[in-house]
Amino acid sequence: MSAQNNPQKHASRLHFLDGLRGIAILLVVLYHAYADWPQELPYHEQYADIFLFHFGKYGVQLFFIISGFVIAMTLEKCKSFWDFMFRRWLRLFPAMLVASLIILMTAPLFTARPYGVPRLQDLLPGLTFIEPEFFRLFFDKNQGVLEGLFWTLFVEMKFYILAGLMYFTIGSKKMIAVLITMFFSSIVLEFANLHLSPTVADKLNTLYHYLNWAHYGWFAAGALFYQYYVSKNRWVWFAALVVALIAARCLGGFPTKSMAYASILVFTFAFSMFNPIVQKMLSNKFLVFIGFISYPLYLVHENATVSMINQLHDAYPNVPSYLLPVLPTIVVTIVAWVIAQYLEPMTRKGIKQLLSFKAAQLNQKLD
Repeated sequence: MSAQNNPQKHASRLHFLDGLRGIAILLVVLYHAYADWPQELPYHEQYADIFLFHFGKYGVQLFFIISGFVIAMTLEKCKSFWDFMFRRWLRLFPAMLVASLIILMTAPLFTARPYGVPRLQDLLPGLTFIEPEFFRLFFDKNQGVLEGLFWTLFVEMKFYILAGLMYFTIGSKKMIAVLITMFFSSIVLEFANLHLSPTVADKLNTLYHYLNWAHYGWFAAGALFYQYYVSKNRWVWFAALVVALIAARCLGGFPTKSMAYASILVFTFAFSMFNPIVQKMLSNKFLVFIGFISYPLYLVHENATVSMINQLHDAYPNVPSYLLPVLPTIVVTIVAWVIAQYLEPMTRKGIKQLLSFKAAQLNQKLD
């Protein structure tokens, strides 16, 4: 019996995926706490060159591979494109709503937020999963966003729409092939820029910037890894590995430290597909817990952490600089756990009940 047809086996093995999420969010949090804001942090660039911190930003790419895997799996469970999109929206929106309200209400307490104190209209990009640039076309030219990290959710939402449309029109295999083609087209553009006129190159780069196809290699690799997870076809695993390594190469050229760091993450994901030792290591309780709260932690941590580090330094200047992020990280972790454990499920349940009530009202009117 295959993993696909054995729910018990399927569910137990997915603990390693939570562990991978845990690694991804830990990398991102460490990056923001120690390396991403040298002009804002009291220790400036003291830790920015440390390998673990400097390249922690590539936790985002690990999230993208995970997303490709999960979306390929989710699509198989959905009846239609709209069923798929509703499931993804219901997965993302409740936590985003709760986190956004918490960020908005608590922002005045964090006097050293890199993004400043947000306005009410800055809720729009996060709650709609649409870039602030879109709203600047129609509303305020100063339209902001609550957290800079939300950019990845804008990328994810475009991927969901494209993947969903392709899956239900041309099937999973062709969907993956098109995703890879989109990714490679962004690589071709990079080389073509040298031979294009500045005007044409600028327009194409702007188009590709908003299409986000440069990230699609990660999604395609994740989807291919899911195909291997189901089929156990080694050639599919090898194809996924190659696509992911090419995506890693595109992060910083060849050879570079950034490529090496991203490649380590790629190999970790790749071997977790079949290696029981790697799966066991990733399935430890700590990483699984961090993976469980990874989404709300991703949403709330950046500005709050940087601000708390600065405020702690001002209040207690004798605290060693490397210890300053510890308490802020604990605080945002607790907030993320409360959201994941209580507030997000309550909000999701409320949304479902509201939608069911509205659907019942509509049916009564139709009758």
